[in-house]
Amino acid sequence: MKLLDRTLRTYLVYSGVVILISTPVFYGVIEKLFIDDVDEALLLRKQTIQQQLGRFTNEQVLFSWRDLENNTILRPVDGQTPAQDSIYNAVYTEQVAPNITEPEPFRELSTRLIYRSHPVHLITRISLVEREDLLQAVVLTQAGLLTLLLVGFLLLNRRIARRLWKPFYVTLGKLRQFEVDRNEPLHLSSSDIVEFDVLNQTLRGLTSRSHQTYLGQKEFTEHAAHEMQTPLAIFQAKLERLSQTQPLTNEQADLLGSLNGVTVRLSRLNKSLLLLARIENHLYGQTESVNAAILLDYLLNQSAESVEAKGIGLVRTGMKDGPILQTNRSLLEILLANLLTNAIRYTSPGGQITVDLQPQVLSVANTGEPLAIPPDKLFARFQKGEAQTGGVGLGLAIAKKVADINGYSLSYRYEASQHLFLLTMG
Repeated sequence: MKLLDRTLRTYLVYSGVVILISTPVFYGVIEKLFIDDVDEALLLRKQTIQQQLGRFTNEQVLFSWRDLENNTILRPVDGQTPAQDSIYNAVYTEQVAPNITEPEPFRELSTRLIYRSHPVHLITRISLVEREDLLQAVVLTQAGLLTLLLVGFLLLNRRIARRLWKPFYVTLGKLRQFEVDRNEPLHLSSSDIVEFDVLNQTLRGLTSRSHQTYLGQKEFTEHAAHEMQTPLAIFQAKLERLSQTQPLTNEQADLLGSLNGVTVRLSRLNKSLLLLARIENHLYGQTESVNAAILLDYLLNQSAESVEAKGIGLVRTGMKDGPILQTNRSLLEILLANLLTNAIRYTSPGGQITVDLQPQVLSVANTGEPLAIPPDKLFARFQKGEAQTGGVGLGLAIAKKVADINGYSLSYRYEASQHLFLLTMG
């Protein structure tokens, strides 16, 4: 959910809660004010009637008098006549149509007046608006207010948010297009909004430092590739010359052979680490159309001698031409070669390797015992299935990195006594 939508939802929920709480409060306040006004009118009517009692000639005329609305009665005092003013709610039936009546609420005053030094009982009432009508009016008013509030929030959010958040989305778009391996700095314009301006300044500094770090790593990789290979090659050449000197004892020959093996492994390890660094630094940027089937067959032919020497069966199935991939040829060759080399290295003599190429999936399966390491650690660096295979533990890590860079998926599972690697290319 977007930040703007989350903020708007919070405002809407808060507004709804306020409306729900305020509706009964609003209704109660209106009812209280209305009742107070009616009570005041009843007391004022009492005073007016008291002042007009002198017009009546006798009690018979007095007790037979009614107002125009028939809402005021004068009658003799009895035992139920209150000594003080008593105001209360009362309900009377009113005839609204022939044979149809309905209850109507009233506010009624019962009190005593003085007529020629004698008390008389006054009952007067004022009709009240039905509470259902009042509640309906309040609810409709509040609902209209809530609707107006919500529509206003939505319109203001869309109108103002587009203008306020425009610098953010401009920055986001430029940040998505930024590539650390280019020499072009990240150009972000200043904003009159403090938070966005600080964000742009921070991003400019961050991308600049990232670019400088990238240049330093790239320079180190290039220098290391040159500086480390040269002494290793000299050291290996010296060992070969030393092994040819005479006389040479058996112990010396074993030591030289061991040193030569370590040197070869060190050279391979150096090349693999440098290759991994170059891949991670995106130094293989050029892409082209590569026929995966042709490249795969070429690598299988290159590996035929190793397969034959180890006595392994090799089965090639699937597509003979295609699919055509848009990728860096060198990286794809490294990926496929590492998968094939891994299968050859970990297949016991007499075992079998099956390579199947489909339009979107390449599978490489080889027979063998279950892994000695957890499957989720297989693509980590310096992880080897067996201790004495001659590998340096970087082949599958490099293959995984190449797959990730190309947007492919490289997975592993063990089934039917076979190690199965699946490269999904689409």
